[in-house]
Amino acid sequence: MPNAPYLPRIIALITHLRAPEGPSRMARIVREVIPDYQARALVEIVETSVSDLRHTGKALEAREDVDLIICSGATAEYLRRHITTTILSIHMGEYDLIRALDLARGRATKVGIVSFQQAHPELDAMASLFTVDLRQATYTNFEEARQQVRQLADDGYRVIVGSSTAVELAEASGAQGVLALNSDAVRRTLDEALAICRSRAQSAIQQQRLNAVLRNLSDGVIAVDAQGLVQSINPRMVELLGISAERARERPLAELIPELDISAALGKGESEESRLIHAGGRTLVANVTPIIEQDRTDGVVISCQEPTTIQRADRRIRSQARPRQFTARYRFEQILGQASNFRALLELARRYADTDSTVLITGESGTGKELLAQSLHNDSQRQAGPFVAINCAAFPETLLESELFGYEEGAFTGSRKGGKSGLIEAAHTGTLFLDEIGDMPVSLQTRLLRVLQEREVLRLGASEPTPVDIRVIAATHCDLRGRMADGRFREDLYYRLNILRLVVPALRERSEDIALLASAILARLTLPEAAARAGRALLQQLMPRLETHRWPGNIRELENLVERAALSAQVLGSTKGQDEAALRRLFPELFEHPAPTLPAHEVTGEAIDLRSVGKARETAYAREVVEACNGDLDAAARQLGISRTTLWRRLRAGRPA
Repeated sequence: MPNAPYLPRIIALITHLRAPEGPSRMARIVREVIPDYQARALVEIVETSVSDLRHTGKALEAREDVDLIICSGATAEYLRRHITTTILSIHMGEYDLIRALDLARGRATKVGIVSFQQAHPELDAMASLFTVDLRQATYTNFEEARQQVRQLADDGYRVIVGSSTAVELAEASGAQGVLALNSDAVRRTLDEALAICRSRAQSAIQQQRLNAVLRNLSDGVIAVDAQGLVQSINPRMVELLGISAERARERPLAELIPELDISAALGKGESEESRLIHAGGRTLVANVTPIIEQDRTDGVVISCQEPTTIQRADRRIRSQARPRQFTARYRFEQILGQASNFRALLELARRYADTDSTVLITGESGTGKELLAQSLHNDSQRQAGPFVAINCAAFPETLLESELFGYEEGAFTGSRKGGKSGLIEAAHTGTLFLDEIGDMPVSLQTRLLRVLQEREVLRLGASEPTPVDIRVIAATHCDLRGRMADGRFREDLYYRLNILRLVVPALRERSEDIALLASAILARLTLPEAAARAGRALLQQLMPRLETHRWPGNIRELENLVERAALSAQVLGSTKGQDEAALRRLFPELFEHPAPTLPAHEVTGEAIDLRSVGKARETAYAREVVEACNGDLDAAARQLGISRTTLWRRLRAGRPA
């Protein structure tokens, strides 16, 4: 036969000046309510006098079956100072007072209200609505309550509203008493008491589970009470401290771990993390956490680990922080553009997607090289495999080597136990995208060349290579030929990468797509309809300049400019498109001199061929490009398709002797 469910026992404690003859009014109210709770709690009524209150409270505290006590505010305040049993006050709410006042107004024209600790200012605000003269008084102890009631009675307030104690005091002073506490107030308090009991029961179950967990934790855990005495200790802490559990219990923590001061946790409820201590002949890392119960610090939990354990965990977290599944988000269908040279590029890229050959994508920064690489992967037979992207310019050489190739255990100081696979191995059966390949250190280019040739990777410190099945896509904004001339890029690696070539045109070379791209960028912004409409109008006004701008930042720059236009459009709307000075202030780059334009037969879709302008104009044309690039020699060299060194020689050759 299953055990009956446990019902919490709640004591309704009622205090009187003297023992009443028969059940008091408050006791009758509680008794009326009890049947509504008999399936959920055992509610017991206990009546006592003010003089016996402390003795009664101590007797209730000694009973093991009492879970909670409910009583009036003054009684609750007194008991909380003398017993540890949980106590709830039966609150006198505003609606309870109004109902009591409704009863009182038929008995007198002057009514006093006596409340514990604080008055009810909302009643003063509504005083004009009542047909009686109201006066409020407050008290904090029994003697003060007696004085307040006597003063009200002496001042002619013949009816006094308050708790059962206030009612008795009023009747002892010759006035009539009206009890403000009613069945609704008792029900509210009992509901709150049941919620507390349910919470405690759930906490007890959780504590049992927690104890089972603590017994099996790899961390050492010890719990102490509010006096600093050890209450529980798990097997791991016993091992760390080198003492028996029986010896540790009920002993002061200061005797077991003298270096650990928990006074701040016990006194102020303050936590402390990662404190180094010495105990049991070991160096430990301790965390101190206070136990808060009923807004009081009821104890402290200390968890300890050896530093080596934390170091191993830190390395493990770092090594596992990298996502196991690398994915590509973009597809060809998402790439916008109708320019003939751009559509030809996409068509060529779709054909390249069907192969496993290495692809080299070149183009200026901001043209969408990685977007194209992801689309190649998602349109290939490797789309179910990983897409692993790494920016070769974002890592220092030593870190890039270990990230790309991985390492064996003991390959270098601080290397992970068991070693670690690199990103090349992570790309197995998928695509490895090497962005900014032109910035890869020369020392690593040799190792990468072997991966491309042999399709196998040798970890740092390893003697045997690991075969990998990968497709390599590389991208760069650099002039790789110029870097080969400068010795910064290996020629054999260049020809190994440059099997299939995709040259992404700069935005200035596909000006007919600017309106389409600007519209799509604007649509992605989260804007109110009025702001979006104003933004479209402003972009339409700026379109002639947008289409002739040289776009050194390409689509990335266009995104910035469109967002600026969208946020500025409503302010500029009042100008009705006539204030060019305002446009110059907001969009100064659109009013700069455009880049020099090549004849149509000289536009190749890649860099400009400086030799095609003829020897006579070579130096002059180079100067025009440098001026258009605002003196940026790197940008000018990229546009001319030569190295910075070669450009410098061209410029010096044109100087007068």
